[in-house]
Amino acid sequence: MGILDFWRFPRQQVTEIKAAPSLPAPTPATSTDAAWLSQLIGATLPDNGTLQVTVNEATAMNCTAVRCAVQSIAEAVGQLPLITYKRGKDGSKDRATEHPLFNVLRNRSSDVYSAQNFKEQLTRDALLYGNGFALINRSGDFVELWRIPPTAVTVELDEITYAPLYKVRHGDNREVIYQPHEIFHLMGPSLDGLIGASPIQQGKHAIELALILEEHGLALFRNRAAPSGVVTVDPGLKADQLKALKEAWKAAVGGRKNGDIAMVPGGSGFTPFNFTSTDAQYLELRRFAVTEIARLFRVPPHMLFDLERGTWANVGEMGAEFLTYSLRPWLARWENEVAMKLFREDERDTYFAEFLSDDLTRMDIAARADAYSKLISSRVLSPNEARAKENLPPYEGGDEFINPNTTSSTIPDQNNADKPA
Repeated sequence: MGILDFWRFPRQQVTEIKAAPSLPAPTPATSTDAAWLSQLIGATLPDNGTLQVTVNEATAMNCTAVRCAVQSIAEAVGQLPLITYKRGKDGSKDRATEHPLFNVLRNRSSDVYSAQNFKEQLTRDALLYGNGFALINRSGDFVELWRIPPTAVTVELDEITYAPLYKVRHGDNREVIYQPHEIFHLMGPSLDGLIGASPIQQGKHAIELALILEEHGLALFRNRAAPSGVVTVDPGLKADQLKALKEAWKAAVGGRKNGDIAMVPGGSGFTPFNFTSTDAQYLELRRFAVTEIARLFRVPPHMLFDLERGTWANVGEMGAEFLTYSLRPWLARWENEVAMKLFREDERDTYFAEFLSDDLTRMDIAARADAYSKLISSRVLSPNEARAKENLPPYEGGDEFINPNTTSSTIPDQNNADKPA
């Protein structure tokens, strides 16, 4: 049975379902009281006196800080290997390469998605919409994972079992209800425990501020960063003469022509506006907007390339901070959902999946060599285990846990072997 069978034939047509109301789909948000911001940064207001900036999951990615925050987490999750392990009776763990899920989680999730692309896309969905969904196509030991657009899924609560029900709207406008074990649900931080809340909607004002600042800067530098001014004219000019003078001035120095010479009638003059202290603080406002978005996604500012407080000495600690406080919660969500939805109940005590995150905190070669030497000497790692971490092949005798600093060599000295005692 292929994936097309799930989408072509309805398993359960929806007629009428009475359930707890689900969260509405995200809708564009606009600012209705932005006059203070216009006065602050000099932005142009429309006739009704409000700034219209649409913030939704699509337009938010036009903000460079939002895109960087989302991609920092999504790409990191996508590139980290998700390995299937088997627990040993002695507490050890070995890679379960024979398990069907090993290839699904490590290499290819379906005929369309590689494992890397699937993990990255589902994490991106969860970061933008609050939820990432995938259909679990299972036939015996065969398993595939197919992404479902978040906008096509409505999560409701069964009034009897209190279990989530996933109503999926297919391309032909059919709606099919899936049970929890049929849907892989990567849920972000939630307010009700049923469906994740969209960070974009929760932090729309911070994103809106960043977008407005970008628009202001674009408009400013399109005009070569030259402020406007006031043209003083003879009070005796008529209305049509004033209009003609204004059009002539705009034609001469408007837009990219502000370096040209403008001719005005006698008695007229031009007084430019000077930059104010608020204009000088534009960059500080943009830095503040970046920091707000970093808070929204719980990403350290240095991951958004705000390196104001970064140094060569603390770059390693910054990487560990990103792994611990930003990335680790998402890795745990993935691992827990895999354990609940993809492993059978009789397998959960034996098999599990875990991300390899060592590459994110790799030290330089000298520091790694010193760390391996200490771990081998204290019998925490065998030499072959240390070599495996460096992607090197094992060697004979390297599986023994010995301290090379206290163990004498048993190899005879060939130079002195033939000499009499």
